[in-house]
Formats: sequence, C-alpha cells, structure tokens
Amino acid sequence: MNKYKMKINTAWLERKRGGLLKELADIGPFVDGSIALVKRRCGNKNCKCYLKDEKHESYYLMYKVKGVTKAVYIPVDMEDTVREWNENYKKLKETVAEISRIDKQIIRRHVKERRLKKGRK
Repeated sequence: MNKYKMKINTAWLERKRGGLLKELADIGPFVDGSIALVKRRCGNKNCKCYLKDEKHESYYLMYKVKGVTKAVYIPVDMEDTVREWNENYKKLKETVAEISRIDKQIIRRHVKERRLKKGRK
C-alpha cells in the first residue's frame, strides 16, 4: 500500500505533490463513464437491419446516476473527441489518487518528524 519509503522526508513528498497538482491543470476536458458499442435495429422495414438482421452499430457513453445506468449517444464525428475526454478522466483519477496517497504519507510523517526536530524519539 505504501508506495514511498520511510526515508523520504515530508519536503520531498510536498514537492512531488506540487508536480502532480501542476499535471492536473494540464489534463484538459474530461468525462466520466464507459464507452460502449451498442447494436440496435432502427425500425425501418426497408432497412438492412430489418431485412437481413444486420444491426446498426453506434457508440454510447454509459454512466451511473444514483445506481441507475444512463446513456448518452456519441455522434460519429465526436467519437475520437469523447474517447480523448474519457482518457483524460482516467488520468485525472490516477493523479488524484496519487496526490491522496502522498497527503496520507505527509499526515503519517508529521508527528514523527516533529518529534525528531525536538530531539525526541
């Protein structure tokens, strides 16, 4: 669980956190959820999906609100953009988790380093 060794001091952890906070500013637009390929019939009786049982493929952004799955249609011309935004969200989550781990380390080390400054063990 502890990614950083105990020999690393609080000042180093704070510098590392500062660098990660700068990364957050460079992430750009983001969107949470998962991109799913959905195959459906359109309902047109003259269409291939009705005649040949070949379904239309489209992408949806799936996400949950209060435990209920919601979906947003992704237009074909926006597919690459939405994928990039989704990747940005994953980077954002990883960076925030790393900052949180560093902050927990700073909290754990605070008392120990304060005692060392006073000359106690």
